[in-house]
Amino acid sequence: MSSSTHPVFVLAVLGLVGAVIMLVTVLRVHHRGLKAMLLLFALALLTPAGLVLMALYPEWTDARIRTYKDFYEGIHLGMTRAEVMEVKAHLYPADGPRKVPTIIAEDETSLTFFMHPEDKAEPNCEGILLTFAEGKLKSKIYSPD
Repeated sequence: MSSSTHPVFVLAVLGLVGAVIMLVTVLRVHHRGLKAMLLLFALALLTPAGLVLMALYPEWTDARIRTYKDFYEGIHLGMTRAEVMEVKAHLYPADGPRKVPTIIAEDETSLTFFMHPEDKAEPNCEGILLTFAEGKLKSKIYSPD
């Protein structure tokens, strides 16, 4: 089975190369109008790379995901269920701007959270899957949308 690079990534790389060429050219050109045009063209060539970065790192532009990933990073192996809930309460205060993640599954050995979509439709399936043994956290998995 073979896999190929998605065309968006190819466009992003070509755009970066083109933008670098335009910026080097800007340094060599003396006419202000041509410099401005080349700079604008370089910015346009960077658009695919910016879109790829936004898709790969949605937390840069979406506070919901940023807070949810902070929640995941605040959970450490060896914590108790109560300590996990304290982390959640700290990052999701009752009067805070973010809505509390929904608990999808909870029993003695597992605890699963889904990020609350708040007022947006997507992403709505970011998950944190926790496994407990003897009352302590043994594993954690972040499941992106």
